[in-house]
Amino acid sequence: MSPDPRPFDEAAGPADPAGPAYSVAQVSAARRPRAGSGPVARLLTVLYALVITPIATALIAYGGGGWMRIVQMRGYVADPLADLLTTRAGVQVIVGLGLGLLLLASVVATGIASSAGLLVVGVMGLLSLVVAAVPSLLFSLYGAVPDSVPLEILDGFAYGLPLVLHSVIGGLGLALAVARRRPDPHVIVSLAGLVVVPVLLLLGASLVFGGLGHGALMAVRMFDTRISPLVVALLILGALLLWLGAAASRWSPYALLLPVIVLLGASLAFVVPAVPLPSGIWSDPTSMAAASFLLTGGGVAAAVILLVHTVVLAIVRHRSRRRLHGPGTTVPPAARPSGEAAASG
Repeated sequence: MSPDPRPFDEAAGPADPAGPAYSVAQVSAARRPRAGSGPVARLLTVLYALVITPIATALIAYGGGGWMRIVQMRGYVADPLADLLTTRAGVQVIVGLGLGLLLLASVVATGIASSAGLLVVGVMGLLSLVVAAVPSLLFSLYGAVPDSVPLEILDGFAYGLPLVLHSVIGGLGLALAVARRRPDPHVIVSLAGLVVVPVLLLLGASLVFGGLGHGALMAVRMFDTRISPLVVALLILGALLLWLGAAASRWSPYALLLPVIVLLGASLAFVVPAVPLPSGIWSDPTSMAAASFLLTGGGVAAAVILLVHTVVLAIVRHRSRRRLHGPGTTVPPAARPSGEAAASG
């Protein structure tokens, strides 16, 4: 009786005399768990992001307009903050900013099921980038909206709310997509990310605010609709760095905690009268754009996004570890070679 001509597979064991042999690649492919999320989760998160993100951003801009009025009132009104929150502007802040933050946080939380929704939000950021780079489009929006739409919502484009928030969320979606396939970064890369992530976010925000201060905000003040190549370059490069900084959080999951502390501290500085603000903050275009972003709730919104993402990333990494280190599966019938019938016959 001749020996079995089929080769011995060290990974799968000796060939079964009653059945066909499988290559290492076939066995590995059959045992490899599926990475990423399913098509249903991707579709639902994309639809949810497309509907909820514009609503959440508009509510944040609307509530932020009320918050800016309260901060300005505190400059000449000695009423306590609690009393100011009971005014019409205070109700606008509580309803608009509060509900907008909850909805935007829920969009980031969908990253547990799929990264597709967050990536779509990043693509939506391209619209706000175009509006910020072309002042005539912003003026067209002001003239096209009906009187029932609060102008604070459109002011959000000039203050960079959708541009900054959507760019960051898109980068966070990429971080989750990579973490689903490689949940454990190298310790050296993780330590480097503690510095790289905040630096990229700071540089990106600085460039975006520089572009907004010399572009959209200046256009609204001076009614100048000319397109500046320098402003366009600042906005594009700044949005790209924000996207890269958020995506780099995959390698250092807790690197976003420092930006959260800075954002919350800078936002509270406008609320506490005892905190002295830098002199000339409203005369420098870049500082004016950054202060306007913080005053309209952008700093708090960004901090909430980064905090929720830190939790979501931890959950995704934990699930990915369990999936990758779980027990292997058997070779399914679909993975069998096409000549199985001839070999077994």
